[in-house]
Amino acid sequence: MSLLVALVSVIAISMGLGSAGTPVQAAQADPSWRTNGDVRACSAPLSFNVAGPRSPGRGEKVLVIGDSLTRDSRSMLTKSLKASGWNPVIRCFGGKRIDWGMSQLRDQRKWEGIPQTVVIALGTNDMRWIDKRTTEVRIDKILDQLGPKRNVLWVNLYGSNGDRFSKSKQAWFNKTLKSIASKRPNVHVLPWATHAKAADIPMSGPLHYAHKGLVLRTKLTVGYLNTTFGELPSTR
Repeated sequence: MSLLVALVSVIAISMGLGSAGTPVQAAQADPSWRTNGDVRACSAPLSFNVAGPRSPGRGEKVLVIGDSLTRDSRSMLTKSLKASGWNPVIRCFGGKRIDWGMSQLRDQRKWEGIPQTVVIALGTNDMRWIDKRTTEVRIDKILDQLGPKRNVLWVNLYGSNGDRFSKSKQAWFNKTLKSIASKRPNVHVLPWATHAKAADIPMSGPLHYAHKGLVLRTKLTVGYLNTTFGELPSTR
């Protein structure tokens, strides 16, 4: 075990990063994770082996791949997923796009394999920098990479006009994503834009949300995951 992995394990255990009442057996960091000192990066993805699985997640691994919006809510997202019985691995990095997401799937596959359930929260930075045709092709490519048998939840886009992003770009991406997902039964789209607009979430900039927005996005992500792919407890 490398010094980094050993240190991560000790910190995770000492901070009680397992879900409440669930002992942490180990926490391994992906040794392939590289940030090159970029301050926009998350820390290395961690894989926890936990005991005592419960519904709706049943202890199943869920991989989350996202940009700065995921980074900004990473702590609450991890806590909320664990509270619902999921075993999360989060790969996030500010400013990244769908092509980076594809590289993260390759790294995850080499490290410990891609789990049955995957959450994708990318696209904002594609709309800032990449042409529409390339973006459309990349949406298809990353979904092809995941294959037809995995459960995929994609969080769609919401932002304001500014910083190379616009409401018209948002509308195009969300419409395109919905169309592509409609042809893939295993892919579901979380209509974050609809919920965010209805709640009139406060923004901290054209692309980023104030705390209330991050809380709502986290709540909806875990809620959709639970009801769409989780095993909900019997009411009988």
